[in-house]
This record gives sequence, structure tokens and C-alpha cells, in this order.
Amino acid sequence: MLQKLAFSVEEAAQLLGLHPNTVRNLIARGELKATRVGRRILIPRIALERLLEGKDNPTERDGVR
Repeated sequence: MLQKLAFSVEEAAQLLGLHPNTVRNLIARGELKATRVGRRILIPRIALERLLEGKDNPTERDGVR
């Protein structure tokens, strides 16, 4: 079975339990990597995993919580 490689903002928000605007804000602040494909914003699965692990979160990396 093929797993999804990327998610829309709405799908990512649902998976993370966040509002879509919060996901958009994370992308705008550079805390969540995303790619624009045409008019769609796609968030790679690995970016969501890294966000949850704290690896792509600049505040965690700098020791600020």
C-alpha cells in the first residue's frame, strides 16, 4: 500500500489537531516546510514528522521553549 508523500494544509491541520490557519502560520514562520504546486500548498510527510520530533522547530533547536 502506498502512503501519502505530501498533505494539503487542511489534511496536515487535521493530522496535527490544529486549525489550518495555524499550519499556514507555521509555514510562514519557516517552522514547517512546504512546497507550492500550482495553487496548492503541499506539506511533505517528512516535514510533519520532523515538526513533531522538534527537529525543524527553530525555538527548540535554540533551546527556547
